[in-house]
Amino acid sequence: MISTISVPTPPQGYGGIERVVHALAEELVRQGHEVTLFARAGSACSGQTIEVDPAADQPAFTGGKAPLNEQPLCDAVEAYTARHRLDVLHDWSLQNIFVNRHPDRVPFVVSTCVPQPEGYAQANVVAACAAHARTLKGGTVPHVGYGVDVQSLDWSEQGGERQVHLAKIARYKGQHVSILAAALSRQPLDIVGNIEGRRYAKFIIEPMAALLPNVRLLGETREVERMLAASRALVLAPLWFEVYPMVVIQALCAGTPVVTLRSGGLPEQVEDGVNGYLADNVMGLARAMREVRGISRKRCREVALERFAVRDMATRYAMLYRRSIDGERW
Repeated sequence: MISTISVPTPPQGYGGIERVVHALAEELVRQGHEVTLFARAGSACSGQTIEVDPAADQPAFTGGKAPLNEQPLCDAVEAYTARHRLDVLHDWSLQNIFVNRHPDRVPFVVSTCVPQPEGYAQANVVAACAAHARTLKGGTVPHVGYGVDVQSLDWSEQGGERQVHLAKIARYKGQHVSILAAALSRQPLDIVGNIEGRRYAKFIIEPMAALLPNVRLLGETREVERMLAASRALVLAPLWFEVYPMVVIQALCAGTPVVTLRSGGLPEQVEDGVNGYLADNVMGLARAMREVRGISRKRCREVALERFAVRDMATRYAMLYRRSIDGERW
């Protein structure tokens, strides 16, 4: 399994995909598979871990738009496969250098977690949700939703009084929309996340937070689950195609309902009026922030147990591994 070079797997702070990769690796080991994980130095799993040193000029990801150099991942996989046999390779990296350079060396599956440009033609790609799958290769690709070990995560039947927008701070994540909704609804809101859009944070988010007494700008956290469990609701306001955010699953595991603009795969995670609310504009978001207190936190936890079990993700991927091993291409 190839993770990313961005941050270690699992991550200490930001890193949704790395959390998914780690959860999947752990579940595959529990099911009796032999797993070798290729990931940034500092990573670990219950199987074998090949720690990959990033390029010298590549710090741990904390925000910014500098392209990641994934060549060290490819080098590590090339060195390993020259000495060892792999049944199948599951690639979660962004550039998929190894599988595209050596398409016939090892059967493979590629997971993508972001919107892709028109004409994207990656072989054996797997989308993260049905809405995502419809945008890839004419809607012909399979999809597998993310899962976690829900039972191992604590939850709170009470929550707190404040709502939280938890995402990296960038315009396409829509923190300014959430702040406007908080002002309209008169609900307390915390903005939490690492800064990617520095000008956006400095000239828009910081002044808005300073002007509104019910809004706090808290920066990044390494205690995502604890913060979500202590919140009244998770608020999201994506201004792009939000594929299938891991933070939604983490919130529901914690018993915390989700209030969000309708986008991408979010309607496959959030059932309006059951485990949160879907809104179409800032006024709808404000109304949902006022009404979210009526959502049952116990029901949110039940939804997480029903829909986001890591064993289901592992079972579906194992079926795709078999298809690849049998020589199928899609």
